[in-house]
Amino acid sequence: MNPMQTYWAIFAILIGIAYVIAFTRKGSATMAMPSRTRTCSHPAAPAEVFAAIQSIARPFRVEATDASENIVVLSSPVSFGSWGFFYPVFITRNPSGGSDLLVGCKSKVFQVGPLVTRSHERCVVAILESLNGARARVVQR
Repeated sequence: MNPMQTYWAIFAILIGIAYVIAFTRKGSATMAMPSRTRTCSHPAAPAEVFAAIQSIARPFRVEATDASENIVVLSSPVSFGSWGFFYPVFITRNPSGGSDLLVGCKSKVFQVGPLVTRSHERCVVAILESLNGARARVVQR
């Protein structure tokens, strides 16, 4: 085997190992908030926000929750161009009413560049859509 073939074989094995890690890694409600965060607010109470996030649209899904701390950990799947991400969401009561959401973003393996920013933004938008959709479905009696 020439050196270039050896290089590509090792590279393929490392990529395969990374995909195995990404597919098997699970989120936990006790995970620390990563350094990459976004904040947003919503007029609903924290308990209502916590419940509404449970119905977030695909491709995101709920990995773990802690109702006593109002923490939801969302995830996005592994794809051809990404290892997938975890998005811990910490929900706190806003002193002026409503809720503040702190949304983090952490790769399941490692990831850098604009793909991380786009994925984080998509998650925040999906969270806000699930919150606004949940409030729109409330029927007043």
